[in-house]
Amino acid sequence: MKEKWAAIKAEIFSYTRQERYFVMAAAACAFCIMGEYSIIRPVSHSVFLTTYGSSGFLYAWLACIPLNLAVVTFYNRLLPKWGCLKMFLCIAAVIVSGNLFCVFFLKKIWILPFIFYIWKEVYVMVMFQQLWSLIHANMKEGRAKYLYGLMFAIGGAGGSLGSLLPGFCAVSVGSESLLFFTVPLYALLFFAFFLAMKNQAVVSGVPSKSLPFLKDSLQRIAGSKLLVFILLIVVFMQLTSTIVDFQFNTVLEKSVLDKDLRTQYLGRLFGIVSFVTTGLQVVGSYLFVHYLGLRRSHLFVPMTLCCNAVGFLISPGFGMISVSFATIKAVDFSLFGVIKEMLYVPLKVEEKFQAKAVIDVFVYRSSKAIAAALILGLQFFELQHFLTEGLIALFVIWGIIVIKLFKQEKPAALPDEKVVN
Repeated sequence: MKEKWAAIKAEIFSYTRQERYFVMAAAACAFCIMGEYSIIRPVSHSVFLTTYGSSGFLYAWLACIPLNLAVVTFYNRLLPKWGCLKMFLCIAAVIVSGNLFCVFFLKKIWILPFIFYIWKEVYVMVMFQQLWSLIHANMKEGRAKYLYGLMFAIGGAGGSLGSLLPGFCAVSVGSESLLFFTVPLYALLFFAFFLAMKNQAVVSGVPSKSLPFLKDSLQRIAGSKLLVFILLIVVFMQLTSTIVDFQFNTVLEKSVLDKDLRTQYLGRLFGIVSFVTTGLQVVGSYLFVHYLGLRRSHLFVPMTLCCNAVGFLISPGFGMISVSFATIKAVDFSLFGVIKEMLYVPLKVEEKFQAKAVIDVFVYRSSKAIAAALILGLQFFELQHFLTEGLIALFVIWGIIVIKLFKQEKPAALPDEKVVN
């Protein structure tokens, strides 16, 4: 183990001064994005649950589809014209303005908690999309095994610290007042992103022309076995995560009735998730990828989550569903995130920006709508008591897809497991 840490240290010290500044600035961006999100998420979650109940989440996830479509379409069309920095600044300004508006009007406008919840779900993905596209364009393939886990870990640390505010201050200051913290965190975020742009190695790291959203992007994805695989695992991750999310919210609504107490509980739970996530990102993800390899790491994710689903089937209750919810969120933000992001490394610049925007923003959030439709369908036919069994079936199918992909001849674009071992 000491030899591995020595190798990592030697690798980092081999970077040029510009490369080290870029890595530090990008890591600071991840810290600020997750820090802000860890404050906003329990607030929007609790306010939404208080206003609409757990069944309202199903319709919010369905409503994410048109919003996702609009946001990603504008993103793909405006990015080549505006450039990374101007695009980042404009989106950040919209986020800060919207959150400040919600501080004063979240209680007064009945539809605003609904809009705020779905917008929050979209904007955090857009911010990470911009950051990771910049990282991919400037990161050499051999360094991904060290730095990607580090980036996720620093983001997790930001999430852990940010969660302390709703976890310990929601009852005393009120849930809505916590939204004020978006302003300082996003001011730091823009400064860090500006430094990353200033120290990037690839200046022209964005597509040179406006790109059509669906037709060209989906054709590009369909023509790459690697991109199709990434799309499928993202869909299954979000389908299963959303079902667990719905089960958790249903039990939470009945168990914790006060809005601010619910925000406090969510803040502390998300804080635990961020803490576990950070641990997995600092050590766990590297060890998994190093010792298990890419194929077995991909297989480990659905197997572990399937065990949690079986546990809830055997012993349903608030404690078990909280564990299942925390586990799937921690794995999503750590091991799954790392092994997914590593698959993007050998892709072309257009694929990293365009196809990645479709998968990581549109498909990622739209998969929640598919899960919502499945749950509504089960409710319509009065089969909702089979939801956990359906969840287990999805994990099994996910595992079969991973096995079949890696049993086939390795696609040329797929990173060799020796590279990440």
